[in-house]
Amino acid sequence: MYKQVKRINDIGRYIYIDGFIYGIKKEEGKRYFQELSLGGGVLWQSKESNVYDYYANEEVVIFNLKTAEGTFKDILIYDRKTKKIIFKGEIELYLFSPRFYDKNILYNINKNRVLTFDILKGGILQEKEISLKGITAFFTYDYIVRYDDIYIYIYVKRDYSLLWQQNIQDFFPKEEEIEIYSIHPYKNTFIVIAKMGIVCLSQKDGSLIWKSDYYARTMEIVGNLGYVCTGLSLYWVNLDTGEKYGYGRKYDRLPDFEYNGETYWPAGYRVVYHKGLLWYEVFISGYAFILAIDPETGEYKWIHKVETYERVMDIKFYDDKMFLLDSGNTLFIYEEKN
Repeated sequence: MYKQVKRINDIGRYIYIDGFIYGIKKEEGKRYFQELSLGGGVLWQSKESNVYDYYANEEVVIFNLKTAEGTFKDILIYDRKTKKIIFKGEIELYLFSPRFYDKNILYNINKNRVLTFDILKGGILQEKEISLKGITAFFTYDYIVRYDDIYIYIYVKRDYSLLWQQNIQDFFPKEEEIEIYSIHPYKNTFIVIAKMGIVCLSQKDGSLIWKSDYYARTMEIVGNLGYVCTGLSLYWVNLDTGEKYGYGRKYDRLPDFEYNGETYWPAGYRVVYHKGLLWYEVFISGYAFILAIDPETGEYKWIHKVETYERVMDIKFYDDKMFLLDSGNTLFIYEEKN
């Protein structure tokens, strides 16, 4: 399937674009923004050694600088390809989460203000004194989707008016442990993963389309199917009807697997779909594994032990490569075998 070709230590959060890796390098109390090759070589490094946080897309890289006073108002924007400065100025922006970006527009939303910033040109588009509930999950063409523990809030992007809100607990009146884990857009609905179940709500008004009472932790959407992980179990849901399916095993539990003569529990929490397989992160007995699962049969097609004693926190695929990031901020790069 895949073979490891590179290991990059102490990279932490990274962004991959067009064969380049972007991240922050910590060195003797200093923090530099870097562009790396797939081999880990430094292709470009910021002159600034007090970089606080950053974001990058196809066009630009943007980062801010932390001052001795602990503020981070100095913003720099570079053309990603030419490395020419597009903008330099003082404005306090939070850059760290991709959830804050709607294409080239950065939304900074705090308790009493919404500020939108054009990262291509480096300018404030709008600043409005208004309070939005919850934290941002994502943007759609028309809406800002936000949530807290048990509520989902849908705001109109145009004027930040609240279109509707819904207490997910209302759909599970007998359950005391409802908590929104994630929200997914699907056609004209929102799929809400709420620990003790799943609900499908109309984007227009929040009305209930269907509800599932099966425990859920994460979901990977492939076509009209949602593959749900719970820790040791895997099942899937038809997102149009809410019907649940499994692989004929008790409690939908994944089977134990063997590696080098030892048997392990399949203790993981999410799958990623790629090239017809579900890629599952497992951490058990101090060891990290990647299992490739056939979504049709639930059978393991590949079992791989990652050379780390940390948990694999993130798995992504780019072209013929697989990237694994562990909890110790080590990035493992794999290439697909021919």
